[in-house]
Amino acid sequence: MASGPTAVPRSYYRDPAVLERELGEVFGRSWLFVAHESEIPEVGDYVTRSMGGDPVIVARTQADGVRVMLNSCTHRGTQVCKVAHGNTTTFRCGYHGWVFGTDGDLKGVPGRRALYGPDFDLSRLGLRQARTEALHGLIFATWDPDGPDLMTSLGEFGWYLDAFFGLFPGGMEVYGGIHRVNVRGNWKIHAENFSGDGYHLQVAHRTMFELGVMGDQAGSVEGFVVNDPNGHCLRSQYLADEGVPNTVFGYEDELLEPALAAADPEVRRFREKTTVIHGLVYPNLLLITTAPRYFGTDADGSVAFTQLRVLTPIDQHHHEVAYWSLVPRDASPEWKAKSYLYVTRQHGAASYFEADDLENFRRIDAGLGTVAGARAPYNYELGLGAAESGPPPWKGPGRIVRQDFTEANQRTFVGRYLEQMGERA
Repeated sequence: MASGPTAVPRSYYRDPAVLERELGEVFGRSWLFVAHESEIPEVGDYVTRSMGGDPVIVARTQADGVRVMLNSCTHRGTQVCKVAHGNTTTFRCGYHGWVFGTDGDLKGVPGRRALYGPDFDLSRLGLRQARTEALHGLIFATWDPDGPDLMTSLGEFGWYLDAFFGLFPGGMEVYGGIHRVNVRGNWKIHAENFSGDGYHLQVAHRTMFELGVMGDQAGSVEGFVVNDPNGHCLRSQYLADEGVPNTVFGYEDELLEPALAAADPEVRRFREKTTVIHGLVYPNLLLITTAPRYFGTDADGSVAFTQLRVLTPIDQHHHEVAYWSLVPRDASPEWKAKSYLYVTRQHGAASYFEADDLENFRRIDAGLGTVAGARAPYNYELGLGAAESGPPPWKGPGRIVRQDFTEANQRTFVGRYLEQMGERA
């Protein structure tokens, strides 16, 4: 039985009026990933990011940790921070000179005593603040003042984020900064792809299998998808051969062995023997960890990487992708550098995988059409009525579907999206 729609009108991927509603109903009411704590380790550190259509500053303050603020002066709306990252004590508007602290409070106004009345109150004109929470170093924010807290929004999927980001006691950190690229195609196509689309791999990424980069992923594997009613999804794939060791591939032994020894047994079973885990934290945070294989003088063998992506709509036909590489904080410098090499080579903005996927996203957008094409819905029936494989190797929460090739996650994502848009199918 389908959990979510099996057909979706293409108007959701081409209508500018739909995007306007998305920015309010989806991006304006959801918890959105904005930064990792390792990007702003010192007081006064900041980065500038986007929350849907809103530019924001993420800053570490003197008093209470991290603030996420609208990057827009409360006088005439000018962006008060014009650079991607830095360290400061104040943000000064370049139009009229209003000055804000890293906590967003308005600190000074030129000519305040002479040009404004004696009752002019700076405290009511600070930068607009988003609600902010963090989990495993991931900083999330929302504009919804009355919505659920982060853990309630994550629901049962919080267990999987613990297993994904909490395996190493020292935590994770960003390595190599942030990369951005503009992509032709509606942002939801990219989100659906990462939510659990294993169906396209052998066709769209055939070259990677032929070159041997995928390693044992081309062999005997079993795949499962997991989804949560809040729209969160992931797909995990496991080597099925009995001779495969019970380990998480691609990490240094001295880092991995104590981590696995201390891990919850079900977390170990979830992570061990995986060739890939990828998924979506609804609505627009994508994650993947895998251990590809490369050959050559600068790269040899299998090394793991973890990547985050955030999708931000530009218009109905384009979106921005921001990429982060995360590494265990306690890994050796040599391993971190190699992991970064592998992630940029396989899943970076100019990698083999991106060349394949982004071209398909462009072709999807080109095929939307205006009359005949626009009236043909997208189909989401993959996996309905198909036989499932055996039980998953772990006992975890969420709706677990024992199929590798299914659109159960896409149906979940689209179902939650339509629910937020007030048009549950």
